[in-house]
Amino acid sequence: MNTVQTALSSARFNRLMLWLGIVVLAVGTGVLVFKLAGGSDQRDANPSPGFKAQLPTKIVPLKNASGTTIKTFWQLDPALRSTIRKFIGTAVMRRHLDQSWNVVAPSLKAGYTYKRWSTADKLPVIPYPVDSLDKVQYYLDYASTKAILVEVGLGAKPEKNIRPTTFQLELVPVGKGANQRWMVDYWMPRWTPPVPEN
Repeated sequence: MNTVQTALSSARFNRLMLWLGIVVLAVGTGVLVFKLAGGSDQRDANPSPGFKAQLPTKIVPLKNASGTTIKTFWQLDPALRSTIRKFIGTAVMRRHLDQSWNVVAPSLKAGYTYKRWSTADKLPVIPYPVDSLDKVQYYLDYASTKAILVEVGLGAKPEKNIRPTTFQLELVPVGKGANQRWMVDYWMPRWTPPVPEN
């Protein structure tokens, strides 16, 4: 037997070849997983040449006419509270929909004309059979010059057999200068799943 045959048949050489095979298999598997899991997005991760990073605009707290920073719902301007009440009494309760047109922001009524909004069966506003507008509860989450977020607690008449629900309502300023008005642009239930009793 010559030296090459002896070297190829030795236990040491076979162990070395086994470990080399395992390393090659591991590297190949890693490359395959990286290629498959890496995604199909081949776009360059670098920003475009004209890109200029900017910080978000500074949030300025909303102040009322007397200059006090608004921290509670009842500190909001009465006209603004009236807008919220009108939105709930019309769009949410599905009554006199034509009156809700002037309190809903363009972003929420996109794709609707005044006539279609006034007669629509389906609107981008989740309805709720409110028992009484006088029983609605309000909590101010935040108020800035860019947006106001209010939690609205609603209850239905007992015969409706619907649990009370809290909604989030957001208002944004629409228009410029003296023509600027706060309008509703977001209305969604704020629901969390019940914790199971065990």
